[in-house]
Amino acid sequence: MRVFLTVFLTIWSGAAVAETDPAQLFAQSCGRCHRDAERMVAKIDWTADNQTPEARRDWFDGFMVRHHSPDPDSRAAIAEWLAGIAS
Repeated sequence: MRVFLTVFLTIWSGAAVAETDPAQLFAQSCGRCHRDAERMVAKIDWTADNQTPEARRDWFDGFMVRHHSPDPDSRAAIAEWLAGIAS
């Protein structure tokens, strides 16, 4: 029973970490069409020039709402991560 519980908790905690990793979320939600986040951001970098990190995050979040939007929590994590890449 302990072995089962240990294996279950290990797998479950690994899945929880993967779900909150923005790079993983990007790969799961956006990776089918956008394989390289840095390259994608470089193509739209003009939108992030002279903006605060918060403004970049809001721009990415708003764009994803109109694009193929993942759930709000995933979208927020991805937007924050992409804004960091854009800075």
